[in-house]
Amino acid sequence: MPSSTLLPDTKPHTVIQVPANATDAERMSAVGIDLSKYSSIEDRESFEPIFINTNRDISRRLLSTYSNRLFGKITNPTMITHIVTTRCNYSCGFCSFADTLNAKTNELGLEEIEKTYASLGGNLNTIVYSGGETTLHKQLPQIIEAAYRLTPVKSVYIISNAWKPDLIFQITHRIKQSCPDLHLTWSLSIEGPKEVNNAARYTQKSTWDAWQNTIDTMWGLKILRQKFGYQQLDVQLCTVCGPNNVHALDDWYEMVRDVLKPDKWNLNLLRKSVQMSNNELDSWESRRKSGQQEPFEKKYLEITQRVREDVLSGNLKFLYHTQSGWEGGMKSAVDLISQEDNRRILTGNPPAICCRAGQDGAYIGSDGEVSGCEEFANHPTHPKSFGNLRDYQYDFQAIWHSEAAKAYRKLAGKAPECYGCTLESQKNYPSILVSFKHLWQAQQLAQKIH
Repeated sequence: MPSSTLLPDTKPHTVIQVPANATDAERMSAVGIDLSKYSSIEDRESFEPIFINTNRDISRRLLSTYSNRLFGKITNPTMITHIVTTRCNYSCGFCSFADTLNAKTNELGLEEIEKTYASLGGNLNTIVYSGGETTLHKQLPQIIEAAYRLTPVKSVYIISNAWKPDLIFQITHRIKQSCPDLHLTWSLSIEGPKEVNNAARYTQKSTWDAWQNTIDTMWGLKILRQKFGYQQLDVQLCTVCGPNNVHALDDWYEMVRDVLKPDKWNLNLLRKSVQMSNNELDSWESRRKSGQQEPFEKKYLEITQRVREDVLSGNLKFLYHTQSGWEGGMKSAVDLISQEDNRRILTGNPPAICCRAGQDGAYIGSDGEVSGCEEFANHPTHPKSFGNLRDYQYDFQAIWHSEAAKAYRKLAGKAPECYGCTLESQKNYPSILVSFKHLWQAQQLAQKIH
């Protein structure tokens, strides 16, 4: 695998523009999309829906969480990040698992995962499936269906590099038919214009066009939603802001906003742990104390502020296809609140969002390790594992209330690795979901979103 580098990259890249009134067909043509090569766009298998009387309304679960907290009880998680595999067919230096990808691992099987899901408790609202490359797990659809049958989960996010568009279309067909009440979001990784993205992705074949695969997948999912009437299906693009793409991010943002138009675009700051994997930067702590910011950090501040302004003005649409417009507006507002807090952290201010990893958020590794978050579970010198599911006969509750969980839970937001944490799905989102203050803030902000 090529070694990661934090040196800025200034290679030229192609800028794609279209007229403001361009049609979808014209925008697709501008980025070279030909969906006719994917059979699953037109043809689909039929799957029987899973009929199960489960209340997936989040309000009941939030009331349970607040009640437990009031009486000093440990709550069950409302949000879980589940790493289904550490296998990946790409080798990206900015990946938080770059050092362990494709290492031998004893992944949980479907039966083990089903036993685990049956013991997660009644508060679960969201699962984020990550990796590795999630779609390399051949039982990914069955895993999601198990969550739908055995838990009250409402929203599922699948992170993917979109290496095989037709496979993603096939998985989507199955999940949208078998789990009709589930809100499914594909989060597709892409690092900028074609030249920048394909250089960063480190695919095994130089002729492999990772960028085109991702763009084809995004548009293909939009077509599936329209053609087959798939409600509650979203597709978002996700970009990591780092030294290797900072020079292209202004052009990339405008291309995303004006040409590609995904349902949502995430700009994630390069993880602190990945930044410090080399010795090319001063420590995060010293940079914050001195007020020093690297170019990619300044760019993150600039563009996320532009995103906020454009979303509020209507120039950028965060189009969540949820059961209600109110729910979609709240999701958009939560995204903006999360980025606002990351800007605070990046400028050396204390976070406004209190981390509740290990309380309202949980992490499950591909080999069964349970912890509060990814950084706790994978710390290089002091991993903070609550326990392994195999050692507890797949009883999540037994691990969640173990002595190790009690000890490490107290360190959430306080351990050395927590300083500078910008983990949206494991720090920000679970905490916002269970905070009256932030939910009220989200409600006020959602009313301003056009």
